[in-house]
Amino acid sequence: MQSTKTLTRILERTNIIDTLVVSGIALISILIRSLSTQYPLGINGFDSWYLFYNALLIAQAHGNWYAVPPDVHAWFPWGFFIELGDTIGLPFIVALLSLPFYSTYGANAVYTVTLFLYVVLAGLGVGAAYVAVSGLTKSRIGGFVAAAIIAVSPALTVKNIVGGLPKTSWGGVFVLFSIYLLNYAIEKKKPIYGAFAGIPLFLAEVSWGGSTYIDLSLLAGAFLLILLNRNNEETAKAFTLMAIVTAFLTSWAPNSIGFLSGLAHGLSLLIIGALLFLDLYLKNILPKEISDSRALLITASAVFIFVVAIVGLSFLGVTPIPSRYYAIVNPFYQVTVPIDKTVAEYIPQPITSMITDFGIALFLSIIGMYYLIRESNLAGLWLLVLGVISIYGTSEQPYLFNYTAYMIAPLAGAGVFYIIDKTKEYKAKIIPIFVLSLVGVSLVADAGAAITMSNVPNEIVTSASPYPIINYAWVSALDWINQKTCPHAFILSWWDYGYWEEVIGNRSVIAENNTLNGTQIKLMAEMFLNNETFAATVLEKDFHLYPYGNPNYTIPVYIIAYDAVTQVNTSSGEEWYIGYPSDLGGEFLGYTTSLGDIGKAMGAMTVIAGYPINEYLNTSLITSEISYLNSTLGSIAQYDPSVATELNELSSIIGQAYPLAWTPKAYNSLIVNMFVEALEGTGYPVIAPFSSKLEFSISGLQTTPGTPFPEIHMVYFQPVYVALFPWVKGPNYETYIMVMIYQFVQPGTVIPECVYYG
Repeated sequence: MQSTKTLTRILERTNIIDTLVVSGIALISILIRSLSTQYPLGINGFDSWYLFYNALLIAQAHGNWYAVPPDVHAWFPWGFFIELGDTIGLPFIVALLSLPFYSTYGANAVYTVTLFLYVVLAGLGVGAAYVAVSGLTKSRIGGFVAAAIIAVSPALTVKNIVGGLPKTSWGGVFVLFSIYLLNYAIEKKKPIYGAFAGIPLFLAEVSWGGSTYIDLSLLAGAFLLILLNRNNEETAKAFTLMAIVTAFLTSWAPNSIGFLSGLAHGLSLLIIGALLFLDLYLKNILPKEISDSRALLITASAVFIFVVAIVGLSFLGVTPIPSRYYAIVNPFYQVTVPIDKTVAEYIPQPITSMITDFGIALFLSIIGMYYLIRESNLAGLWLLVLGVISIYGTSEQPYLFNYTAYMIAPLAGAGVFYIIDKTKEYKAKIIPIFVLSLVGVSLVADAGAAITMSNVPNEIVTSASPYPIINYAWVSALDWINQKTCPHAFILSWWDYGYWEEVIGNRSVIAENNTLNGTQIKLMAEMFLNNETFAATVLEKDFHLYPYGNPNYTIPVYIIAYDAVTQVNTSSGEEWYIGYPSDLGGEFLGYTTSLGDIGKAMGAMTVIAGYPINEYLNTSLITSEISYLNSTLGSIAQYDPSVATELNELSSIIGQAYPLAWTPKAYNSLIVNMFVEALEGTGYPVIAPFSSKLEFSISGLQTTPGTPFPEIHMVYFQPVYVALFPWVKGPNYETYIMVMIYQFVQPGTVIPECVYYG
């Protein structure tokens, strides 16, 4: 009796200790992701603004996600309803958390919850990883390792800091809770807990989406379970209850994941449950010599049905796999899709980038997979399949990285447990100590990277630049749109900024971050890359939008572009250069590059429009400049290491200026003319790229005067607002971020004078 009481006290103390340790790890996770709160608060990224907008609409409808009004600020002219499908869950959660305060604080309540929901995510992620691993392995150490990996993961920092609403991260957390509850139901032989597992799985469905991904991964896990001969009645019952609850709850969600699609999803889950029961039935009725082959028979039948379905759909002209996901399955297909080729999040990444994101956990996860395939039940095999698919998927399309971290961390925790557990058999105490020390060092390195990546302001105040320098050009321009344009005005810009313009500007846009209409994006690229007459024709013929002053005019139309620009103080006065110095902060040598729309025009836009890049970029300008340097300094560099170093640096600076090595067609494009006219409006000349030269004389390195652009006054597009904010100051120059807004007007029509702000 005494020993029983002692054991109870030890267990209670252990639970308290575990809670304290996990809470401490969660606090570290929260503190790392809270570093960005020292900067001006703002919703983080692009998609998060639209999710906030959805949450605001749901809150205005008193939490009724069926009563949300249509989204009239969608891409023109068709529009679409609020995304009531696979992203409705997260805005719904935000709205529900805001409702107690909404009557008093209104939209500010929704905004505040959106800003700080990352705190909940940081804590929940740590807890989900711990319970999933400790449940699967019965190891506290494995759980602690998984929790610590989540807490310091660099992959979970960029989108998970203040103001972020990362759908994929929330999906990963909910999936881990489902794995824990499903495992609990199977281990304890209490299938009823499978019903509870269906609740977080439903939340994963409606907050992240990925219903097909979840269905297929569960199907693969079920096949593995049957092949390994680990299926039993408790597993089949627990899974089926989970499937029923998930399908029932999901069928209540609105629109695209609503009753019919939700019902179809539920049926697909129930088919997996039927498969598990079929295996048990065959096991009982078939003779033993045949029963041992039942897994192969079931697998062969399923593969046959799958192949017939794919062939049948293809014969009917139906693509069974959407192109976005087919590009993951077949990376060679991706290079044939113009939009996929231009979006960094869709481009396959090297193994070095994967290691940077996930650290040693990437390698430990492989050991965890081995352990799960040897020992685990359906819950563990599901995690195994999720891990394999997510690692491969992230290597092909890195936008999945902040979901994959939630799969790699528990697999790595399981891997650490397996190493320690196996070495106990050989009484080699040094191996566990070595492994834990290696993991600890790796976690410290990951924490350093995560702290650095978190200690930055949000994109809205850094102008989406790669440098974490606060700048309010976009905020100023969006505020002007919101306050000074008509409510029914229409905005054209490159798609990256579409959500900002929809939500903060409160206006309709041609394209935003979730626009899947390739024609819309291609037309925008063509407009920027051709002259203003071409752009005006597209607006009138393709969009039926007419310029202000035209008899057919109905809707005010504005076009926006942004980039860095540099003002140089020379002996003859102030001069403008489009772009920023390649050696930002160093001495200005007359060469600039682009981080904004010029760089996108001379890259992504040409690809999407289908224009040859050599029609816009004259690379001979770069090679001739570098050849001049080599002919001037090359002979000296052979004998003087300092000159050789300088020659390499100068060559790099010139090489990085390639987005501004323009051909005559680029000079006549709408995008270039917009920048030139806006800058000329300040009263200072704008210098043509590559018109100033480096020269070497007795007095040293000098930059020759450049050639100013002629005065540009477009007739169809007139500047109405230019936001110019200082960004980086150099020895004799200052670089600004410029966001410019032009209005579409009838030639000869005069509009109010352009406002410059900065």
